[in-house]
Amino acid sequence: MNPKGKLYYLLGEYSKENYDIKTFCEQFTIIFNNEIDFEELNDLEYRLFSNLSKLTARFSPYDEDLILPNVYYNEQDVKKEVLILQEILNKKN
Repeated sequence: MNPKGKLYYLLGEYSKENYDIKTFCEQFTIIFNNEIDFEELNDLEYRLFSNLSKLTARFSPYDEDLILPNVYYNEQDVKKEVLILQEILNKKN
């Protein structure tokens, strides 16, 4: 599976609750930042995946981290962004 396919796979499996938030965030961040050839993505995919990557890279399950404003993101923030991303991509397909 190519990296773009991996991102779509992760999104689908996370939505089905087959991945926990920590694993999803780690894998999404690694694939987007290290494996993806950005030329594989269209402009919309790049923008949406980039926005999500900013959250997944700064996900924290710890309340003491989340006290700092605009530094870390919680599970609800990531889930919300995933839902928005999927809604937009589903409209395009």
